[in-house]
Order: sequence, then C-alpha cells, then structure tokens
Amino acid sequence: MHMLQLLPVVAGLAAALPTEAPIQARQTTVPTGVTVASVNYVGAGCPAANLTSFSVPNAGTIAIPRHIWKAESGVNNTRVAESRVGCTSTISVTHPAGWQFALVKADYYGRVKVPLGVEAISRTVYSFAGESTTKASQYYFDGPFDGIYYRNDRYIDSARTWSRCGSGASLVVNSEVRVAPIGNAVANKPASMEIYNFLGNQIGLQWRKC
Repeated sequence: MHMLQLLPVVAGLAAALPTEAPIQARQTTVPTGVTVASVNYVGAGCPAANLTSFSVPNAGTIAIPRHIWKAESGVNNTRVAESRVGCTSTISVTHPAGWQFALVKADYYGRVKVPLGVEAISRTVYSFAGESTTKASQYYFDGPFDGIYYRNDRYIDSARTWSRCGSGASLVVNSEVRVAPIGNAVANKPASMEIYNFLGNQIGLQWRKC
C-alpha cells in the first residue's frame, strides 16, 4: 500500500511533514547486535563516499544519512527534454544467525516544479542482493504543479519480501527522479524534481525468527 501527499510550499519543510508512530513500537521481538556493515552507492544522485560499518541501536529502524539529488530540464528557457538522476544504495546488514528481515517502510520528501505539458516521476525498486524478487513504487506528477511532496512506501504482511534465513543480507534500493515532456508537448519553462531527504533518513524493518 502506498500513500502520497502533496503539500503547499512552506518556509520550513519539517513543519509540513506528518508524523507517525515508530515501526519498532509495533514489534515485540527484534534481534540485538544488528550492524550495518556498509552502504555502497552507485549513481549520479549518490553521495561521493560510501559508508562504513555502524551499529543499529534499534533493529526496527536503520538510519541512513541525508542527501539530496535533483533532475532538471528546460533551464534558460530551453525546451524541456527528458532528464533523470538516480542512486542505487546497497545496505549490507549483519545480524545474529536465525533471523530474517523485511522492508516495511521508507519515506521520501521532495520538491516538484513542472509546467503544463511536463511530468515528473519518482520511482523506487527494492530487492535483496542475489534475489530476483523486487518491490517497486512509482508516482507521477503532471504539470502544472509547484510544491513540496511527501510519499511513503508501506508493505503489509502479504506484500513483504523476506531476506534469506542466516546472519546477514544486503537490501538494494534503486531510486530515481525524472522530468520529461508529455507526448509531443513543448514546454519552455524550467522543470525540476528533487528528493530532499532520501528514505526519510530511515528505513523501517520487520524481523522474525527462522
């Protein structure tokens, strides 16, 4: 199940964002000793440096440092052409043997500015490294629109994909933003789409013994 909320432009983004009870509060059993061994980035929208090992105080949430990327086109009154920017993040998680985890929550916040005749697209594909099963979410914004958006990806029990039983797995998050003309429409105004806060600074995980 996916939720999408378009918000008016405000002076402070944080003031506009809805709040939600932490996912870990709804879990009765989570492992201890969970560590993110690394976060490796590939793509033009990624940070310049990968992340090294860090511990996870609560296994229900893994915090990912904030970064921003932007797709834009039509600057200087030129015709809008397709522009896309993405980032693939591989989050390697180690944990005690006999557990497995699934993604249940990921949040995105950003800004869309598209004139008439242009669309913006925010797309994310989730998977585990070495596995063929994927989960994808995609959202469209047709111009004219100028404002902040908030989207959250949620996966209920029947829609979750679980890591293999063992002592670790790598969650792969492939996300992109794109702006493009609709059909043969001509737009000579700037178009852009930004993600301010990749994964909302955190991803929510569900754990179970196996």
